[in-house]
Amino acid sequence: MLEVLFSDSAAGSMKVGMCRGSEIGGCVGVIATDEKGRPVSPEETARLQREAKAKERRRWAEAVPMESTPGDILPFPLWLSVGPIDEEGIGLLREETLTRLLSIYPEGQQTAAEILANARRRLDTLLTRAPREPVRLWVDHTPDAACGLRWVLAQLQPLGLEKLDLRVVELPALAPHGEGGLVLRNLGELHPGEWGHLAREARVLPAGQAAALVTQWRMLQSENAPLRAVLNGVLVSADESLYDPYLRRVLDTLPETFSEATLIGRTLGQFPLGFGDVWLALRVERWIADGKLQVVSTPEPDSPRYHRMLRKVSP
Repeated sequence: MLEVLFSDSAAGSMKVGMCRGSEIGGCVGVIATDEKGRPVSPEETARLQREAKAKERRRWAEAVPMESTPGDILPFPLWLSVGPIDEEGIGLLREETLTRLLSIYPEGQQTAAEILANARRRLDTLLTRAPREPVRLWVDHTPDAACGLRWVLAQLQPLGLEKLDLRVVELPALAPHGEGGLVLRNLGELHPGEWGHLAREARVLPAGQAAALVTQWRMLQSENAPLRAVLNGVLVSADESLYDPYLRRVLDTLPETFSEATLIGRTLGQFPLGFGDVWLALRVERWIADGKLQVVSTPEPDSPRYHRMLRKVSP
């Protein structure tokens, strides 16, 4: 069974889950405070840690094995919700987009090259094995997953969708198995012990539905917008300024001189809309270039570009 995902964090969690975790795979730490934000007593911390360890053991004891192996996991973290997509496969446009997105990190260019090389190798593996093995496609509530699902089906279409064994697993809105109503937004948040349970919820993807999703992807390609977003459950093309209002709402609460990391971090925390720090950092770069913000300090050489101080510029 081939397992197709659209983020490295989800793929990493799945790999851990395949071990079934008969023992806790590392230490369990607890940081707790009272209602006034003060650290609780050492005795209370120890009690909470014992509870956390017991809960972790129960999760692994209840884990369901998966028939796949780590070598069957094929992640495609291509950020397809961002940038031009009017090309086939993984081409120059995707190279340019990933390089631009990851340019905010010190080793971004190298990281982008590694992501692209791995994705191309995995795509070859998928196209080689899909005609004779089931393909399970994992999607969550992020625009990258919505785009990724349609993109990968477009890659499989020349093989004959009606000839393939395609299955889809959708992340539930709430964490499974009594997690207190915790809302899940992406598969990377899924506990490693839950993958086997969720795999049981896979549904067959009929060839007609798969073809309709490919048609949607072709329409998005023809529009070739700067962004794609899921609005009211529908994947649509969008302008590059789509998320700017969320940045501005947080910016309005900050002092005249502020940390750019605080601006980005608070925006992601308050508005978990399925995008990451890289796109917000690029939007701040645009505001700086437009003279709306001024750079006050520079980041350390080994830090992301947004680890610096900025100042608001009066209109």
